Amino acid sequence: MHLRRSLIACAAVCCAAWLAPQPSAAPQEAYDRDAYTRDYVKFLVLQLDQWTTEFPRQFNSALMQPPVDASKLSEENKAGASELGEAIKRLAALSNAKDLTTNAEFRSQLDKTLAAAKQVNPAMASQRFPARLQNDWDQIRSTLNNLARVYKVEMLAVLEAPGGGGGGRGGRGGRGAPAAAGPQIAAAPVAGGGLAGYIVDQSCAKKGKGMWTNPECIARCVRDGDKVVLVTEEGKIYQITNPDKIEPDSYGQRVTVVGKADGDSVTVDSLK
Repeated sequence: MHLRRSLIACAAVCCAAWLAPQPSAAPQEAYDRDAYTRDYVKFLVLQLDQWTTEFPRQFNSALMQPPVDASKLSEENKAGASELGEAIKRLAALSNAKDLTTNAEFRSQLDKTLAAAKQVNPAMASQRFPARLQNDWDQIRSTLNNLARVYKVEMLAVLEAPGGGGGGRGGRGGRGAPAAAGPQIAAAPVAGGGLAGYIVDQSCAKKGKGMWTNPECIARCVRDGDKVVLVTEEGKIYQITNPDKIEPDSYGQRVTVVGKADGDSVTVDSLK
């Protein structure tokens, strides 16, 4: 009888354990999501750190020569690039925090970084800076806005710059390069005509702007067989019908395509 009671008690315990609610996968999913967000933020900060290595010096140099008229800029505007560079260095130093998504010091530094960028933004929009510098600023602003989205803070306004200041992308193709015959590209108009966007692989094109400026990742994906596409600032993807026209040094770069469009496809005549 004692043995029977023991067996019944054991069976009851086992049954209760089996019927008890199993641990939810939610905590693991939350951890994975936090880890992904943390890695994404670190990637964005790394991109910013790389893009702003030379930007302050080039900005300050451009202030001292035509066609930029520094007299029309405020002192805050002129100092903005240097302050932005220092702010991003500090942001990078804080980006290894384990609680990066909730770290108050990192969030405070992001606010300071965006404040400095808000002084650069109107300067870049009101003066004819060199095209390469303008392209760099477009990348920096886009990456900062991706960070702002993560932390749900106010983003930088996307302000259109005056006409290009010097041939873009090292002058490849030239401002006056003839467009191919056929219907000319009219979407996302930019100075000089054409379609502005980023040269990326199709997979990265769907992952947001933070992935559009990573040339190493894009090159790796293309080597693995992914297609090269053009993605606009608004996220519209154009298939490139003649990818042999795209050289690897344009991966992750903001360019202007001159050519002809047919729906969601574009035939490249030249890049600017």
